[in-house]
Parts: sequence; C-alpha cells; structure tokens
Amino acid sequence: MNLIKNPRFLKNLKMLYYVFVVGTIFATIVSATTTGTGTGSVSALSLSLCAIVGEIRTVIGILALLLFIAGGSLYAGAHMLPAAGNLRGNLQGWSLGMIMGGIVGIILVLLAPYLVNMITNLGGGTGYIGTCGQL
Repeated sequence: MNLIKNPRFLKNLKMLYYVFVVGTIFATIVSATTTGTGTGSVSALSLSLCAIVGEIRTVIGILALLLFIAGGSLYAGAHMLPAAGNLRGNLQGWSLGMIMGGIVGIILVLLAPYLVNMITNLGGGTGYIGTCGQL
C-alpha cells in the first residue's frame, strides 16, 4: 500500500511506461521495414509515415493558429489593464508564451516531412517518402 503512494515508485513507473510506448513504436517501424519482400515493406512504411505527416500538419497547424489568435488577443487585452499589480505582467508573459508555442508549432509543421525522411533513411528506406514531403 505504501509503495503506490511513494513518489519515487510512481516516477519510475511513469518512466517504464514511456520506455514501453517508445519501444513499441520503434518495434513497429523496424518490423515494417524488415518484413515483406522487396520494396513493398518500405512503401507500406512510407505510406504510414506519410499519413502521420498529414495529421501532424493538420492538427499542429490548427493549434498553432489558435495559439497565435489567443496569444495576440490576450496580449492586446493586457495592455488595457492598469500598470499597477502583477496581473498585467502575468498576462503579457502568458500571451508571449502562447505566441512562442505557435511559432514552435509552425516550425514542427515545416520540419515534419524532413524528420520522417530521416526516420525512413534510418530504416533502410529509399529516402524520399513521396508527395507528402512537398508543401
């Protein structure tokens, strides 16, 4: 009973979970590149990764746009507050954090095809995953 409440045990359990998830993803990629005959397995992996790139572009692109809008609105609203107190500075800090999150999201959207190409090359693929690498 005390073991479950131990924060060190919970931290180790969480780390074990992350290692399991990453290991499962890695095993799936490796098995997709090593099973099958010829280039069929590589093209199956490429199609799967191409679908992931499409999802990343859609979801992260929308989230980045929402972060830009919310951050800009919050920053503009913070300028209408009086300078006294910590609220104005806190709101400006949060809004700049949102805007930076949007910038990171746009960078991820732009780099996603190249990262997938790098993963495909590590698995022995042909190097270019097709039309999903184009903007």
